[in-house]
Amino acid sequence: MSGLTPYVIFVSFAAVLGAFQFGYHIGELNTPQRVMSCQVKGTTTPESSNPDVYEYLPPCIKMNPAQFGFVTSVFTLGGLVGSLFASRVADSKGRRKTLILNSVFLGLGPLVMGFATNITALVIGRALVGIGSGVVSVVVPAYLAEISTLEFRGTFGVMNQLGIVCGILFSQVEGLYLSTIQGWRLILFSSFLVSVVQTIFLLFSVESPRFLASKPGGYNAAKRALQKLRGNVEVEEELNGWRQVASEEGLEGLISEEEHEQPLENNDEEEIMRESPAVVFHARNPDENFNFWKLISNYQYLPALKALILVQLTQQFSGINAVMFYSTSILSKIFPDMSDLITVFISIVNVFMTVISAYLIDKSGRRTLLLYSSGLMCFSSIILALGLNNNYGFLSAISIIGFVAAFAIGLGPIPFLIIPEIFDTKATATAASLGLTLNWSANFLVALLFPIVNEIIEGNIFFIFALYLLIAFIAIKRLVPETKAKTVEEVWRGWTGKFID
Repeated sequence: MSGLTPYVIFVSFAAVLGAFQFGYHIGELNTPQRVMSCQVKGTTTPESSNPDVYEYLPPCIKMNPAQFGFVTSVFTLGGLVGSLFASRVADSKGRRKTLILNSVFLGLGPLVMGFATNITALVIGRALVGIGSGVVSVVVPAYLAEISTLEFRGTFGVMNQLGIVCGILFSQVEGLYLSTIQGWRLILFSSFLVSVVQTIFLLFSVESPRFLASKPGGYNAAKRALQKLRGNVEVEEELNGWRQVASEEGLEGLISEEEHEQPLENNDEEEIMRESPAVVFHARNPDENFNFWKLISNYQYLPALKALILVQLTQQFSGINAVMFYSTSILSKIFPDMSDLITVFISIVNVFMTVISAYLIDKSGRRTLLLYSSGLMCFSSIILALGLNNNYGFLSAISIIGFVAAFAIGLGPIPFLIIPEIFDTKATATAASLGLTLNWSANFLVALLFPIVNEIIEGNIFFIFALYLLIAFIAIKRLVPETKAKTVEEVWRGWTGKFID
């Protein structure tokens, strides 16, 4: 367990609290939807509320399915905005400071939603937490990767996804008990406390050593931060390994041997930040002129682009967030008294299968898991549609749980994991940005349109998801390569017979 110290666990936990809030905001509106939108008898008049609690607030905010869908989906628009500017701020201010600044969005959003008196306030609050979640989706995985040891890189990598699904589970458990006239605002408020706790924990955390090492003159500060994370383990060899990789890939920022011996004054981190523009180790492209147009206009990237677009769109158009956002309302007609409990069980299965996926990804291969995932989701979606249309309760419950479990083993973790495995170093950052844009945009469309379409065609909507997943299964088999235990060069030669220089 070399390098796995209590302090590195503490710092990683502080970072994962951001992913937890991301997941929490995915699931927070699922269970209380009916009561907060005045669809439950007795919530339409102020007199029905507790005057001590809601003296100045309405007991509910009247919304039709289209309006509720927009309130839900604006979270994803905020996520798109946050993810697009997050990398530049993190490259300039550092991962830790970016997460601290991000607490403004993750803390203010719940307060705006909790005190909302109209739809506009809910939209603003959801947009704020969406921006914060977008920042988290970029910065937390990078922070975890940069503080982890090589031995535990896979474990730290899955912690981000595990934090998200645990956040979803926690919001569903809260919804089970607080989806009442008196309680639904507490569901929206409570993540504010998590934001405060994360901010306090981050104040006692170190900046990413790799980020500090990427700054001119940052060796000593990076060494001190890394030593604090590693405890009594010697860190010189690890630092030299970073320098070697940076030299091979043409990345700037890691200082020369002569600079190693130059002592820095106190407040090293703040001083380094002021010295020069950031060039982040393994975050920025070595070719600063490489851009989106160069990526899409170079025909040699076409196979990788096809695979990227396919897996990113399939992750969202599979219908997974239709279930995560609306599972309670989907099941409420068949299980009017148990849909909340089934939603909690779905989230428990999601957490369990996410843990299992950490083991399967390196054992079974990325492409294999994507095929199993999309195929099983297609089958589950068909069974779910049949169950919903014919009021088969047990069949509906089992199929929706199977749907989520199948997602967790493949389409959940792999779409972003595969990006650096099919793109060379200079294209990875641009490809990741494209992937985030596609992913958040598709997420917005599903979240916005699902309640509207579901109101019209009900359970048949899952036949549409099944048809897409069938097409995706065929496309994955043809377009996505197996990347397990292969370098990018080997993947490219398998596609085109050559590698992009």
